[in-house]
Amino acid sequence: MAMYDAWWPDIEAWGLADLKSLKRKRVNYYVARVSTLLEKARYLRAEPLTEEEVAVHRPDLPFAIARFADVQWPAFEWEDRLEGRHADGGAHPEAGDVGLRTPEVYLYPFGPDGGEKAGSRIQADNGTFFTLEEIIRKAGAVQASFVRDKSPVQGMGIYRAGLQRLVPAYYLWGHNSKLHT
Repeated sequence: MAMYDAWWPDIEAWGLADLKSLKRKRVNYYVARVSTLLEKARYLRAEPLTEEEVAVHRPDLPFAIARFADVQWPAFEWEDRLEGRHADGGAHPEAGDVGLRTPEVYLYPFGPDGGEKAGSRIQADNGTFFTLEEIIRKAGAVQASFVRDKSPVQGMGIYRAGLQRLVPAYYLWGHNSKLHT
């Protein structure tokens, strides 16, 4: 996957260029498969992110974490299945893997028909980062009130959505992202 910005002719600017205006907004990132970009995009120029843009958009954060085909939301019974797993769902030798290196995030749960619900702002217990276990536990609590007998998704996953009030935002979904379903 790749994230990109777009030129908005009506405002004669890049969509995410005005960082000050993002403080009051929710920003959804455009996401596309790399193969789609290679096939359809045309190279114009390269403009590295400024230090301020890097600090706001946090390209160091993963697109996807906690992807598990064999765990369903609200994920309260996941602990025995996570032992020795990495944040991306693969095998990893260390326990307590760092899930997200940020002190806070917005999480957007989905409803029984798959529609997105209002986001919840959550804080890391240690004030610095979320362990994999912590982000799953807190995401499960956010998702729990929307889970019904039949889920619109298989498995679980947490995916980068963008920003809300300059805080990284993620949406909750199934093992495959919305881009891939």
